Amino acid sequence: MSPESLKILYRLITCFQSSGRIGKSLVFEIILAWARFAGIPIAAVDCDAEHRTLSKKFPEAAFVDATRSNDEFLQLIMELPDTPMAIADFPAQATDFLLGAMASLRVLDALDARQTRMTVVMFAADDPTATASLAKTYRALGDRVDYVLVKNPARFRSHAFDESALAELFKKNRVPVLELPTVTATTIQAIEQASAEKKKHLTFAEAVKIPSIPQICRFEIEYFLNRMLTQCEDAARVLVPDPATIKNKVSRPTDKTTRPPIDEFNPLDDL
Repeated sequence: MSPESLKILYRLITCFQSSGRIGKSLVFEIILAWARFAGIPIAAVDCDAEHRTLSKKFPEAAFVDATRSNDEFLQLIMELPDTPMAIADFPAQATDFLLGAMASLRVLDALDARQTRMTVVMFAADDPTATASLAKTYRALGDRVDYVLVKNPARFRSHAFDESALAELFKKNRVPVLELPTVTATTIQAIEQASAEKKKHLTFAEAVKIPSIPQICRFEIEYFLNRMLTQCEDAARVLVPDPATIKNKVSRPTDKTTRPPIDEFNPLDDL
């Protein structure tokens, strides 16, 4: 069933790629931050029993160990939250299980019946494991789902992917691209130190408001968040059921020579 013929009430955003440390949890964090700013209700489900990265930053996230068996995976699909957007964060190295469960349980048919469209985050990383699982995911799901392509040039190259047939197909199909700006090690360390002091894994949206973090680092976090929220808004057609329901739009100043003080920055005050 094509997305044009399916009335979409819900979006399920996930990633099936098998490779750790490519920035998956950070991208989910950014999508959650953007949805909250945009005024779109969103729920998170952490399915990574080993790391639980998502639920450490978002304690309200449900935990479901959905990759132990088809029964657990089926339970996850049956109990998806009734929010317009939901994120499911699966562990790395689970591609074969997840795609096998998707096929044997006819999950995409079940999602169609629920008027839910899946959006799969794909990382353009020139890493053999990541590249193989990316291709395997597309072969298994094809145009039954939507995609968001992520590039993280500070962490990995994407030259081989950029020259591939899949990259050309994504370009032809206007797959949205999220490109993560570089964040200095100094700012990352400042966030980690503040997290230790707060005894909480701070998100970027929380860290930008922490006075103990040096202001220049907060300016860098602000820049990162503003760039990412803007890109999420540009990708809204595959992130929300209906882009018309977005309540708050990202401010896009035309004059780049002036900026508000960080304490008056908008949109981050709404996060």
